[in-house]
Amino acid sequence: MVKAEDDRKLDVALIQFRRELHRIDSNKARALETLRAIEGADVVCFSEVWIGAAILEEAEIDALLSDIGEIAEAKRFHVLTGGLFVNSGGRVEDICHVVGPDGRTLCAQKKIFPSGAIGERKFCEGGDGLSLFDAAGVRCGVAVCVDMMYPEIVREMALAGAEVVFNPGNIPGQRLELWRGLAAARAAENVVFAAFVNNMGARYLDGRAVTGGSVVCGPSGDIIASAGEEETVLRASLEMWRVSDQRSRWPYIEDVKSLRERAESPLRVCGPYSAGARSTA
Repeated sequence: MVKAEDDRKLDVALIQFRRELHRIDSNKARALETLRAIEGADVVCFSEVWIGAAILEEAEIDALLSDIGEIAEAKRFHVLTGGLFVNSGGRVEDICHVVGPDGRTLCAQKKIFPSGAIGERKFCEGGDGLSLFDAAGVRCGVAVCVDMMYPEIVREMALAGAEVVFNPGNIPGQRLELWRGLAAARAAENVVFAAFVNNMGARYLDGRAVTGGSVVCGPSGDIIASAGEEETVLRASLEMWRVSDQRSRWPYIEDVKSLRERAESPLRVCGPYSAGARSTA
């Protein structure tokens, strides 16, 4: 145990928001009110598309970021906007902005793979690149909603030094058990903290209900904080010595780094079904 050697701690607040589909101004006002009431956090994270069924124009997102920035500066915390559809010069993307404790926007993580299941790819383009940021001496990353389904995305964050991965989502109730399992799996396989924050009270166009169930998992895949179906702010204190301690026993990230340094990967596909080969059966 290396607790005495790493006393870093990250206090997180996940806003499990009751979204009203078409009440954009009301959603925004209530979200800002909720944000103002939060004390003592290092990072506050919204769920995805909490603002409702809207594609924000550049002037609208700039105004929202200005409002959030004023609160972030006053409270001295980071704010993750969760994932909002933004139209930038005719290109619509799902973007989670990271606002720093000085009120300025530090970076933005775009959803890399818009959902094919619910038709996002018909109007929303995928982004590229991973935007990491440091809060209270802890490196963090964001996987927007369905990007959590791709283990490669979170693995790249961990290889780049991330110790906490936030996953703002809008996940229906019948997929909730799966998504909480994803948070646990991504946490364990990368030995990081994983924080999934969901909406509640919303519905998909096909009627499926979004019922909350936000969760924070530790670096061994254990659940350390969990929300029910109510609107709430889920709080958790992430003790970073747990990452160092767990990685001393689970050297997964170092193993992958060493694997990539080899001239020839031991994971190459061999035999009749190797790359480019055809079956003669």
